[in-house]
Amino acid sequence: MLIDSHCHIPDKKYDKSIEDILSEAKEVGVQKFITIGTSLANNKIALQTAQKYPEIYFSVAIYPHEELHQEIDVSISQLENEFLKNKHPKLIAVGECGIDISNHSETRELSLQKLLFEEQIKLAVKYDLPLIVHNRNGDEHVLELLTKYAPLGLKGVIHCFDSTWEFAQKILDLGFYISFSGMITYSKKDNLLEVVKNVPLDKFLVETDAPYLAPQSYRGQINYSKYVKIVAEKVASIKNLSVEDIEQHSYENTSKLFSL
Repeated sequence: MLIDSHCHIPDKKYDKSIEDILSEAKEVGVQKFITIGTSLANNKIALQTAQKYPEIYFSVAIYPHEELHQEIDVSISQLENEFLKNKHPKLIAVGECGIDISNHSETRELSLQKLLFEEQIKLAVKYDLPLIVHNRNGDEHVLELLTKYAPLGLKGVIHCFDSTWEFAQKILDLGFYISFSGMITYSKKDNLLEVVKNVPLDKFLVETDAPYLAPQSYRGQINYSKYVKIVAEKVASIKNLSVEDIEQHSYENTSKLFSL
């Protein structure tokens, strides 16, 4: 069995219905799905989707470059009041939130990204929920904030991990998990192979980030949750273990982290 620990259902990029996406994934053994909130409006859609489909769980958060139209304290207050104070039973995490240093079309400056991230870390601690971290080119800033709050019981995962084994070790030392996506199949991501090889069996998840980041064999196409099987197969190959072993460990790790 598998869990797609990070996907975006629904999303305008898909050319299939939610029912077809779930059905095709179940055919290859994917039993559960976590759809990820990225803005106040998107969080509502994630909640509604989880309410409709028994196999879907959801998270809520504000992505680094979302809600640019209003003050951070207002957005954080809405996030807490609308989703966390009376949290739905299928709300399993705060995320994805974090640091995104990129050429995104509309960006929030780094100092404000850090403020937004820290406020969401505080919410994760306050409501005893795992944190799903987005990290693009922000290792030092992510590590700084996670280290600050780890003593308060902060837990979570670096999703779509794309850094070095050195950084991974520091994250693991904080008790965090590492999640692998289709990027581990890319030829220009050889740095990730060392991370996959060395990460402990009780500290990794697998994901698609669908509809984005399809595995190499489908590169440039729409990604689907069924392709999480390809990610698991790649992890198994690198670790020289059976796919069944990797599926079992990732399923158990995801269930434990998110209390599924």
